[in-house]
Amino acid sequence: MKKIIWIILFLILSGGCVTQKPLEELGLVTAIGYDNEDGMLKGSIIYYEFDPLHPNNTKMVTSLAHTSKGIRQKENLASSRRLVSGQLRVAIYGEELAKGGIISIIDTLSRDAEVGTMSYLAVSKPQAYDLLQLSQQSEDVTNAGTFLYDLITQNVEADSVISPTLHEFMQFYYSEGRDPVLPLLNFKDETIVIEGISLFQDDKVVGELNTKDSFYLKLLLDPFEAGNTELVLPKEKLNEYILTNNNKQEDYVYASLDHLRSDTKIVLKDIQEPSFTIKINVKTRMQEISENYDLGNPDAIKKIEEEIGGYMEGRLMEVLGKSKEMGADPVGFGNYFRAKVGYDSFSKKEWRELYQQSEFKVDINVDILRTGVMD
Repeated sequence: MKKIIWIILFLILSGGCVTQKPLEELGLVTAIGYDNEDGMLKGSIIYYEFDPLHPNNTKMVTSLAHTSKGIRQKENLASSRRLVSGQLRVAIYGEELAKGGIISIIDTLSRDAEVGTMSYLAVSKPQAYDLLQLSQQSEDVTNAGTFLYDLITQNVEADSVISPTLHEFMQFYYSEGRDPVLPLLNFKDETIVIEGISLFQDDKVVGELNTKDSFYLKLLLDPFEAGNTELVLPKEKLNEYILTNNNKQEDYVYASLDHLRSDTKIVLKDIQEPSFTIKINVKTRMQEISENYDLGNPDAIKKIEEEIGGYMEGRLMEVLGKSKEMGADPVGFGNYFRAKVGYDSFSKKEWRELYQQSEFKVDINVDILRTGVMD
């Protein structure tokens, strides 16, 4: 009993010795950006100063150094508050820097005990400095860190963006058979927008996909639970079931799908000359269609399901072709290959070459469960 009392007293006393960090004396870093400038690393941070009289009091500090830790030391010298990373929401890497490789900077971030592994990473089309500087001047963005965190979070939850956490980037970087992807940011119309996704080969950006292409990449990577997309279908193939002519001189029918749910199965069929079959089942709702289409006719529904499936297959093959051309394997076909040949026989370098020769056969089955409105 005495021993327990002494332990409790020790914990109480030792707890009282912990260095206190009054909130008013700290600068809470919410966003950080990195760029390459004249062979040195340029770091820019957005930090929040707690002040009841100024609830949106954010400031930006920029410095040059050879390492990210050197940047932090210089940034502290330029701030009246001690900068801490416990509230870091997003780390942004300028595209030019990211093309040369960024694992050393990301690895340092992952080793920082103050930084949570669920912080987001992103690539910036302009320099990260410019993106953050413009955000400071924007009326729409009061705090770039929280704004970007909310922007990315709601798009991840809506199945529009592949989750880009620090943990996931490190996991896929160290995976022998899969490359990471990160959202690509830009500054347009006085605000920050997600323009697409950056594809990596190891830790280097090798290309990008726009938001429409990234939908099909997401279709391969994760089951959709709340996806939505807009499709463009040839009008001539659906004319039989278009009830009235709306006098639009259009060659295409535009359809919007939502509540999209998917199930994807990828199978490696041939090892010598890698070939994969990709089977995807899609269940969705027709939210809107640009023609007066006979949605009450089962034959009409079957026809448009076939056309949507064919359209998706074509777009998916285009995305796979672009990824191969860039030399990026964001889907992780290398992991399917390694599972077949065995871990000891797998070589990442050899897979890079085999990936360029890989062939894909895609089959997408679409099931429209409900129909929405017509335009």
